Amino acid sequence: MELTYINTSGESITLNQSRPFFITKIDGTGNIRQTVNTFKAPEQDGAFYVSSTMDMRNITLEGTIIANTPDEAYELRKSFLRLFSPKKSGVIKYRERQIACVIEEAVLSVSTRERIPSFFISLLCPSPFFETLDEVREDLASWNALLEFALEIPEEGLQFGLRQPSQIITVENIGDVPCGCEIIFKATGSVTNPELLHLDTGEYVRILSSMEQGDEFHIFTHFAGKRVRSIIGATESNAFHLLDTGSNFFQLAPGINNLRYDASNNLELLDVSVYYRPQFLGV
Repeated sequence: MELTYINTSGESITLNQSRPFFITKIDGTGNIRQTVNTFKAPEQDGAFYVSSTMDMRNITLEGTIIANTPDEAYELRKSFLRLFSPKKSGVIKYRERQIACVIEEAVLSVSTRERIPSFFISLLCPSPFFETLDEVREDLASWNALLEFALEIPEEGLQFGLRQPSQIITVENIGDVPCGCEIIFKATGSVTNPELLHLDTGEYVRILSSMEQGDEFHIFTHFAGKRVRSIIGATESNAFHLLDTGSNFFQLAPGINNLRYDASNNLELLDVSVYYRPQFLGV
């Protein structure tokens, strides 16, 4: 049993079954509650189901601080409370997953054994889903490097790179629920109106703009984090106004997602990548 907490200041603490922070109980990582919305007509038996939404997740931690002397225990308590400050949010890493959280309550109690105080931490997670520690990257359109060392060039020549032949790629979301993603369009030459189509739903994201070599567009489709950014040279700016009005900030469904990229001209000069973090109902 081991858990790591990192606050917004970059300070971290690891709780496990060893000195000095001995954890005895972790609760709330495997269960989740939801709110069910229904509609009831006059004189109707039962009700109509409308929708349901996941509630915030509450994770609690219990354990003891083990020190050799009361003075050492006092110093450990101070550092413990500084790390779990209610004024700072943070991230929990547990069983190769992570989840953002805020401190609801941090309690330290001292019994007659002053060198072994106990602690209780209550954490609220606004988003109830655990995520992978690292983002998953999928390249839909890019060049595969063929150059390697030691280099020997034959008389008939040598390919330095190979373009992916297909416009369609399957992206697997191993999570339990749909998740947002970051779509990156990067031009290696002159490109017009890059787009990415979700073949399974018909939803697409299209930028109505011309791109020159090195230009990039980043589209974020995450819930409550939707935005479009352009990077031209050293300048990054808001590019939401360049988004086609029919575009949708589509989500990646659990399982296989079929995506296809396109452009109005010079499709072969467009590189497309997708970054995402699969989300899970518990660990």
